[in-house]
Amino acid sequence: MLRPSVGSGLVISWAGMRGIVTLAAALALPEMFPFRDVIVLTAFSVVLGTLTIQGLTLGPLLRSLDLRDDDPVGHEVGAARERALRAGLASFEHDRSAAAEAVRQEFIAHLGSADVDPEDATRSAHNEIHLRALQAARQAVLAMRASDEIGDDAFHQMEEELDWIEMAGGGREGEISPSVSGHRRPLARNTRDT
Repeated sequence: MLRPSVGSGLVISWAGMRGIVTLAAALALPEMFPFRDVIVLTAFSVVLGTLTIQGLTLGPLLRSLDLRDDDPVGHEVGAARERALRAGLASFEHDRSAAAEAVRQEFIAHLGSADVDPEDATRSAHNEIHLRALQAARQAVLAMRASDEIGDDAFHQMEEELDWIEMAGGGREGEISPSVSGHRRPLARNTRDT
């Protein structure tokens, strides 16, 4: 969201409605009011003139003020990604097993900037560590949302990323994992139900 400033205030006032109240008041005059037609014509001309002049000059005004929104959702997602990565890695930092190392590399690959392929490990230990790390990451993102460090858009984007990680490296078929909101949902769809 654009932070309030003199420039943003100028753009808002420049782009605002022009003369709508004036035109409504002119049209509300009784038919027998002296010079009503001239008043309505003048009000309409002022509205049309300001819309045309301000409409045509809005683009140059925006370019001259050089307003930027700095992608706040992108910054929030970056902060949430970093916090989720740290929380996920911290949830099993003392575990030095091969499965933990695989999950560590996977988390860094998904949420960090390193491009690392996960190593093979025993599936059950991997799933347990994976789900524990995902739950810690989800809780960190939820805490950021609850304290208004990130907005809804960044929260939902991070929630989606964590869901993709869960599906990509996920748990066993039919296993239940708590979501960020506290509800439980299946990790994988049971193919027998279709």
